[in-house]
Formats: sequence, structure tokens, C-alpha cells
Amino acid sequence: MNSIHYRPQVEHRRESRFVANTRATLLWDGVTEPITIQNISSYGALVTGFYLPPIGARVTVIADYLEVCGTVIWRGDERCGLLLSRQVDPLAVIAEPSVRTVEAPRQREISLRRISPGIYG
Repeated sequence: MNSIHYRPQVEHRRESRFVANTRATLLWDGVTEPITIQNISSYGALVTGFYLPPIGARVTVIADYLEVCGTVIWRGDERCGLLLSRQVDPLAVIAEPSVRTVEAPRQREISLRRISPGIYG
């Protein structure tokens, strides 16, 4: 009787991946496509989108705090994996957007007077 043994796949990645869920743009061969960076590491990213390039395509990813070239190394339904051409800081990509305070324009005060029930002027 033959027996079959299964071992779970264990990921052997050098760099940790971080959940990003960040909107970005993917550029290749004159095509611009909106994507979402689902997760990112120092040298790779998983992106999703409706129209993605083929395996082997050279691409540029542009997002807040990120602009980097890469290569599509695998592709599935509406998602693909990118090998980035240089090391990036994943924490900068997933960081909360900085708070920008802008002085609100001065509003002119108005006074409302009740004219009748539910009607003010």
C-alpha cells in the first residue's frame, strides 16, 4: 500500500510583507492603469487591477511616497506580483497620510429667526 504525504507550503521570504491596500497607478508600454497595492515588501508587491501587463513586462508603480520600476513575475485573475528594481520602504507606502491643516476661510455669521414652525429666515 502506497502512502502519500503532504507538507504545507512554507514561505521562505527574506523580507516581510505588509498589508497596504493603497491606490496607485501602473505604467507600461504607454498604458496607464489604476491599481491597488494589496501588500508590499522591500523588493516586491502584490497588485490588483482590471487590466494588467503580461509576465515579464517592465512597469512603473506610482503612489504616494512611491515611484519605482519593476517586472511582472507572475500573473493571475486581476492580480499580479511585481519584483521591484530597487529597495523601497514599505512602511512609507502604508503610512497614514500626513495631516494637513489649512486655515478655514472665514465665514460670515448669519442669524436665523423662526418665522413659523419649521420655517426660518
